[in-house]
Amino acid sequence: MASKPRSALHRIFSNTGFLISSRIINAICSFAYVAWAVHALGLKSFGVLLLITTFVMLVSDMTHLQSWQTLLHYGTASFEARDKRRFMPILGYCIRSDMISACVGLIAGVVAITLGGTHLLGWSEPVKRDASWMMLTAAVMNTGWSTGLIRLCNRFGLAALFDFASTCVRTLGYLIGDLCHASLEFFLLVWFLHQFALFILSSLGGLVLLRRQMGKDTRLLPCLLAPSEISGIWGFTLRVSVNQVLDAVFRQGGTLIIGALLGARDVAIYRVTKQICDGLAKPAQMMIPSLYPEFVRFRDSQNWQELRHVARKLTLVIIGFSALAMLVALFGGKTIVTLMLHHSFDYELVIILLMVCSALLEVCIIPLETLLTVMGRLAVILRYRLGVIALYFVILAGLLRLCGVIGAALASVICSALIFGLCLAFAARWISPRAAARHTDL
Repeated sequence: MASKPRSALHRIFSNTGFLISSRIINAICSFAYVAWAVHALGLKSFGVLLLITTFVMLVSDMTHLQSWQTLLHYGTASFEARDKRRFMPILGYCIRSDMISACVGLIAGVVAITLGGTHLLGWSEPVKRDASWMMLTAAVMNTGWSTGLIRLCNRFGLAALFDFASTCVRTLGYLIGDLCHASLEFFLLVWFLHQFALFILSSLGGLVLLRRQMGKDTRLLPCLLAPSEISGIWGFTLRVSVNQVLDAVFRQGGTLIIGALLGARDVAIYRVTKQICDGLAKPAQMMIPSLYPEFVRFRDSQNWQELRHVARKLTLVIIGFSALAMLVALFGGKTIVTLMLHHSFDYELVIILLMVCSALLEVCIIPLETLLTVMGRLAVILRYRLGVIALYFVILAGLLRLCGVIGAALASVICSALIFGLCLAFAARWISPRAAARHTDL
């Protein structure tokens, strides 16, 4: 019995290693290209760049159906058995979901900018114009079906390679922009090209993996027209997607509110600090994509004892890493922020520590949500999470007026702590042997 947990842990840590190595390189590139962009544009214009890209990501996240989770949830068994008849309709459903959500995101973003860009976001006409054409990026940000295939094949190294290649496009573009003293529009174009490169690479990679598993004669067009007859597939996709929408509103919506209330300069300070703190927590977050396939296998085999064994081991890893991240933030975070922004401000350390706490709480939330999703209990926490997100914006608005950017960081910590407590309470029956003993279905 012990060999299987070790095997699952080995796959999780091996796949995580690929993603972490990519993220370390990306973090180094980020340190460079953010500094170049700030140097070329100035802090205020860089803040406008962040506001526009944040809005695009928010709209994409809010309209993006999480088709990769659907592909893994319903297609793992048929994919491993190379059963085209059962798997291809599921894949076709996921591709259609990506295409439809991309079109909806593009249209919804342009409409939102036209109707509310001035009154709600406080954007000038030039900023609205730039944001409108940048919504084209939303059409190439949905790679759910190809991401699902990469994870089904345990080819996480490919995902890391594609991510690194797209980051190279962004880094090189920002360097050229700094050397040539380029305009805001140039940096926006580079951001679009880096997303487009990731889309092309992921799609080609997914197609190659599909043909290797299912045969070289496999075609995508026929499966696009094949209806999926699996009961509940649409409801499952909506539930996991709504959860991601709430997460996007929490992560990106606060940035837009800060921009509307405090201005572009404070947005730059908040986002770069958050980016650094998320980077410190990123190695632990990179564990999450490899958890879902393993949890699905445990569920399919009804192997709750091994699931709890893996969950406890991962908890210890996350706790140890969290302590290390806090030490790095405490002794080196202020220096990193100053180097990236070319500016120093009095409350750097306070914001850094608060944002690291928020990022680490989010790391702890994601494995619990993964477990609840696999076990079909995600809908239970959606109502509670919606209430917490609504409370977050109330707290954020109040704390912004009282404490400025520090208030934004504090509101993020409060909301993350509440969501973590809810997820832990609902997941306890699958994690704790004592709690599991009270349920006859385990």
